[in-house]
Amino acid sequence: MRRSWTTITVLLAVLALLGAATPASSAPQRPLGPDQRLDRLVQRLQATASGQPAAATLDNFKLVGHSGLDGFGDYGDLFAHGSFAYVGSRCGAQRQGGDGVQVVDISNPRHPQVVSTLPNPPFTRAEDVTVRDMHTSSFTGALAVVGIQACFGSGHEAEVVPGLRFFDVTHPAQPRLLAHWDLPQGTIGCHEIDAVQRGDGQVLAVCARNLIDHLNTGGAVAIHIIDATNPAAPQAITNWSLGLDPQGGLGCLPFQFAHSARFADGGSSLYVSYWDAGTVHLDIATPTAPAVVSDTKIVPPDEDGDNHSMTLARGGRWLVINPEDFSPSDCPGEPGLDGWGEAYVYDNSDPQHPAFLGTFSTPDSRSTRSDGSFTVHNTEVTGGDQFFSSWYSDGVVWWTMNDQGVSRQLGQVVPPGSPPLVWGVFIDSAHDLILASDITSGLWIVRPKGLANF
Repeated sequence: MRRSWTTITVLLAVLALLGAATPASSAPQRPLGPDQRLDRLVQRLQATASGQPAAATLDNFKLVGHSGLDGFGDYGDLFAHGSFAYVGSRCGAQRQGGDGVQVVDISNPRHPQVVSTLPNPPFTRAEDVTVRDMHTSSFTGALAVVGIQACFGSGHEAEVVPGLRFFDVTHPAQPRLLAHWDLPQGTIGCHEIDAVQRGDGQVLAVCARNLIDHLNTGGAVAIHIIDATNPAAPQAITNWSLGLDPQGGLGCLPFQFAHSARFADGGSSLYVSYWDAGTVHLDIATPTAPAVVSDTKIVPPDEDGDNHSMTLARGGRWLVINPEDFSPSDCPGEPGLDGWGEAYVYDNSDPQHPAFLGTFSTPDSRSTRSDGSFTVHNTEVTGGDQFFSSWYSDGVVWWTMNDQGVSRQLGQVVPPGSPPLVWGVFIDSAHDLILASDITSGLWIVRPKGLANF
């Protein structure tokens, strides 16, 4: 099989990030990217697992149900729609590819049942998924959009065709593949994704490209906006990037890349969490011509600036930024970068000039303990100021903040594990439940005490 220089560059970048491109030497090594750091942690846990504690740790939460899903043991993010949860998967211990998206019936949340799977191609992962009700002239029903990426270390990175998969999940137990939107063979793929139907009826999906693709293109590749109004024939309509040098970042992981993207304001806005470069608010009233409204940088007061994801609170008046800080201790040449970081909240009343309001962190995330990963991953909001964050080894953390930026923790649930790694969190308002996906142990269903009708 012929390989282009692009493919060779990608493979070299992957090997360098995995620390396996060359034997150990005095030459400086490129820091591991966030995906690779997490992969190494998961692999270490899988290799040293010796049984799990018998029960979860519950603080102001009631455990409702749990599913180990299909036992794959390397799960990704989650989404819920109706009475079904959708849990993505990563690459598995052998790096041969994920186990698709598990579709779980949670109508009886005490006994969740896997009813089907949205498959992904061999040697790929299906980490991120979103499900939306759509009504267009071409499609009416529930549409699932799944991000597809190549698996690092599989030996097949150059052969994989990543991108997006579109499934009709109107009948979740009988999903139907409608189409795939492909990226070039040999690229890594869509790291995080989202979808929305706008008021004008147009259906949009967004793909935020993986760090390796940013490195390979010198920062020219960041996000793609796809018109999926006919989900059987999705078409890219916009390619956008800040055009930054991906290796021009700061802190212990000095990279600049579009880690995730999320629609807001009914699909007229798009927020791009740009690692080390800020949370970029784009006006996409005209999706083919995104315009920067603002760029909220958390440096200072944060030291690393690793903008992982965002959400809006208080009806859009607050902007919550989740920095995924994998560097609790000082890194070479960067003194003082200690602790696992905080979640940041900005007053977004003037979207052109967000103003710092306050932070929230757990006791563990203010420490340098190394027996787990104690950084925030995602945050979801209900009731305007009730925040539920997936916090890796701190499980799901429930917290709030007042108008003066003073935050406090209200509760916490930590699944059994050695340690647990909670990646996804979802607020199921229809059933007053909080759903969480743990990388190794699957789906957890809990209910916060004293909070109802959310």
